[in-house]
Amino acid sequence: MKILALIPAYNAAERVGSVIQGITRYMSEIVVIDDGSNDGTGQMAARNNAIVLSHPCNRGKGAALKTGFAYAMGHIYDAVITLDADGQHNPEYIPSFVKAFVEIGADLIIGSRIDDKADMPWERRFSNWTTSHLLSSLLKFRIEDSQCGYRLYSRKAMGLPGLKSDRFEFETEAIIAAVRSGLNIRFLPVRVDYGPNFPTHMNPLFDTLRWCRMLLEAI
Repeated sequence: MKILALIPAYNAAERVGSVIQGITRYMSEIVVIDDGSNDGTGQMAARNNAIVLSHPCNRGKGAALKTGFAYAMGHIYDAVITLDADGQHNPEYIPSFVKAFVEIGADLIIGSRIDDKADMPWERRFSNWTTSHLLSSLLKFRIEDSQCGYRLYSRKAMGLPGLKSDRFEFETEAIIAAVRSGLNIRFLPVRVDYGPNFPTHMNPLFDTLRWCRMLLEAI
């Protein structure tokens, strides 16, 4: 099995190096997609021996993931594991993702924070609960966690057709496409470290509006 770690990153120079170092305990092949950063994120990733793919301007998390998927597909990887560049995803779960992929043959494995929300900011907790229940109702398929970016995508999942979103709503769009395509979807319990003053690039208003528009188009 050839499995690649993908890290979409935007202005994450302060944290991306330690994220890469943590991943190297479990995986040797790591790609960072520098999504138009202006703080040296790409240089820091390269300094820590990651392959760096760069966007000349900020295009969004979805666009960064699609760039990483194209690289993985072109280099014949069987799957990718996606982790955020801000350090919230503990690399110690990587072996569990790989084990589930190998033993179960799941096409999309999503980290589930359903049993570990103590440290999640209340607005994220509310948003995740709402969107997960709404998607479950619309898709007739239980979605434990619709927003966690800690995932494993198989080649089938990376090659899903019709994924148009370029920003945070991309990950929900991928779930919808995977369910409709009959892919094997599983959820893996994970703990997430937010910590004090945790950074975010999400815009509560505009990203919510984009998510709603994507959902309306999908249904």
